[in-house]
Amino acid sequence: MNDLKLLFRNMRQRKAVSIINIAGLVLGITSTILIMGYVFYEKSYDAYHDDADDIYRIQYDRYRGETLLWKTANSFYPSAPYLKENFPEVENYFNLVRNHNIEIFIENAKEAKKSFFEEKTYFAPSSMIDILHIPMVSGNNNSLDEPNTMIISEEIARKYFKDTDPLGRKIKVNNNEEYIITGVYKKLPHNTHIKSDLFFSLSTYISRNKWLETNWGWDLLHSYVKLKPGTDHLAFGKRAFPQMVEDNYAHKQAVNSERDDYYLQPIKDIHLFSAVEYETEPPGNGAGVNILLGFAIFFMVIAWINYINLVTARSIERAKEVGIKKVCGCNKAILIRQFIGEAFVFNLFCIIISLILIWVLMPVYRYMTGIEDFSIVLNAKFWIIMLVIMLAGIFLSSLYPAFALSSFKEIDVLKGNFKNSRQGVSLRKALVTFQIFLSLVLLIGTAVVYKQVKYLTSKDIGYKYQSVLVVKAPRTNEESSVYMNRLEVLKERFLSNTDITGFTVTSDIPGKEIENFFGCYKKGDDPGSSNGYYRTDVDPEYISFFKAKLLAGRDFTELDKQSGKKLIFNIKALQRLGYNDPDEAIGKFVMTGPDNEYEIIGVMDDMNYFSVKAEPMPTVFTLRNDKKRYLLLKYDSSTNLHDVISTVESGFNTIFPNNALDYHVLEDRVANTIKTDTTFALIFGIASFLAIVISIIGIMGLIIITINQNLKALGIRKVLGASLITTYIFLWRLFYKQFIVASVIALPVAYYAFTKWVLEKYVYHISISLSQLILPVFIILLILMLVIYIFAKRAFAIKVIRILKME
Repeated sequence: MNDLKLLFRNMRQRKAVSIINIAGLVLGITSTILIMGYVFYEKSYDAYHDDADDIYRIQYDRYRGETLLWKTANSFYPSAPYLKENFPEVENYFNLVRNHNIEIFIENAKEAKKSFFEEKTYFAPSSMIDILHIPMVSGNNNSLDEPNTMIISEEIARKYFKDTDPLGRKIKVNNNEEYIITGVYKKLPHNTHIKSDLFFSLSTYISRNKWLETNWGWDLLHSYVKLKPGTDHLAFGKRAFPQMVEDNYAHKQAVNSERDDYYLQPIKDIHLFSAVEYETEPPGNGAGVNILLGFAIFFMVIAWINYINLVTARSIERAKEVGIKKVCGCNKAILIRQFIGEAFVFNLFCIIISLILIWVLMPVYRYMTGIEDFSIVLNAKFWIIMLVIMLAGIFLSSLYPAFALSSFKEIDVLKGNFKNSRQGVSLRKALVTFQIFLSLVLLIGTAVVYKQVKYLTSKDIGYKYQSVLVVKAPRTNEESSVYMNRLEVLKERFLSNTDITGFTVTSDIPGKEIENFFGCYKKGDDPGSSNGYYRTDVDPEYISFFKAKLLAGRDFTELDKQSGKKLIFNIKALQRLGYNDPDEAIGKFVMTGPDNEYEIIGVMDDMNYFSVKAEPMPTVFTLRNDKKRYLLLKYDSSTNLHDVISTVESGFNTIFPNNALDYHVLEDRVANTIKTDTTFALIFGIASFLAIVISIIGIMGLIIITINQNLKALGIRKVLGASLITTYIFLWRLFYKQFIVASVIALPVAYYAFTKWVLEKYVYHISISLSQLILPVFIILLILMLVIYIFAKRAFAIKVIRILKME
């Protein structure tokens, strides 16, 4: 109790230093917990599965010669069954087939709207329920065994059927496929890469596509395997996949000098460390998350460095206390326990303040990170980890001050010799150097990350997507000609509004991966040389609507609709076909089969269709109608969007009264493709600012203590006529060497780190300029000089008589 009283008495006597120490620790602890919460969430993706360590996704890269054609999250339907049948290490498997952008019609629905759009659903087998341990509320783990069955989430059950039991109810998909609901499951958590509220039985899909069971050329599905515990997935893959290819389709690849490199992707790594074609969800930023993890560690390190600095720097002030206690019989062990106890109480006090601050900041934190259904406040595992880190940090940060303070020799203290000791000075200088170094690196990083995100948002991606409203095309199950006529009437109704300046119909939209494929080869070539391309089905208005750039040939016309045998290639597709000159390809024909030829009438510049973070996809544009899923409207940017939406609702409900209306702004979808990067930039910037503040707080504390320890020298200088400038120079000389050393080290480290670990992760990225390196150095220099000037002015204002009385 006496030691506790002594702690608070010392804090009251040195209020400025105590407040600075508390502020630094509170900021450090608060920032660490919040950033660790975000990192913990990002790294928790798919880790909640009971057998997460044994579940893997099959992926492959295709090469022609040494040229990489694609890296994909897809695989062939027979791949997982083959591994199960031929290798005992495989315990179970399941395949997922996309069933995206569907319209659900409810049988006997009493609501005014009888249909709902669902953007992301899958065909899946019952083995998925077993492997992922999907919690079933009703039904059982065999609910997807039979054709034309489906399971839905609790949320969808409430949305479709309110409070009635959905089991046994029938629904229609796209107005022509009927399914019976055989199970209801708890909504999947947000931290999974397989997000869906509806799963349809895979047997339904296979019954319509029996050829898939033996096909090694169509890869538009995802395959997962569960290995037996303890299996080395890398060694297994090196042994199993070459044999799988050799046994099934190696002879076909040899004709075209192709090869497939397969590998197993751990399910826990997919979200952060897999950014290939056809991901089920937009990938996270693994490098960014690891950088933020480093941030969190650095925050606590800086905060505890400040604590160590300030405690040991005050050693002179506490030397007499230690000397008297030793004379009175206190041994070193007692003093060590006292100082460790003080550190524990002080840190505990700061932790309590931090927890209160975290509770207050939680709404802002959730908004910034986009984390809605994950609470670090209620996550026991997270707090256990944080408790261990905090206790370890408190103990380790208190050891050096405790041993340093308890090691004072009472004879030196009582003789007054301790003030001339240089004990701890070198360590404090090194720690200050580290803080300045870290502040410089983080400020440079902030400039680099901000510039990179700004570059992504402003880069020309080959088309204009601003002021575009996307409306999902209704599913009516009527003849194509009748349906297209109704769309034409809807188009005329929309364009009669002067605020709507453009209209086009397409199968795919920017911000989403293209879902359709087109296989072809040059007329006259061997059919075995056929290549796969992405296919976007458009109308003659599409290219002008997006203001895409034609490099050669011409655009589609209404006359081209009659034959439907005209194609426009982008540059990537043209190169895959074997042409380098766009003009050379115009008028040439490609074959999709022995009697099916198409003419290349135009070549379009590449568009970053999926994302500015991904390379353009080799894409062929056709005029087919059967796959068109979206109606796109361009509106005047000066128009009130709500007025445009009212026009859309009125026209749509008149022409298609029995269908659901679903729309969104295209710009929002495109922006969502770099959402993880903008979030990272925001958090990085805030974290950098806080790190710099914490560092400056520590330096401020050291300046105060330095002034206190040199009051007599400052007083004598003032009596002898020293000015404010000389007082400032006196204090600046104590820090300038550390600043120079920190700058010399920080510049090359920051350049290498942010080039290698951040910028090179992007397909398109900036180069770090000299100004991005030099400007942060000047900013930190100005901050440091300003802080020293403020305290020099305060020190110079102290009256000499007061200094002499204190001494």
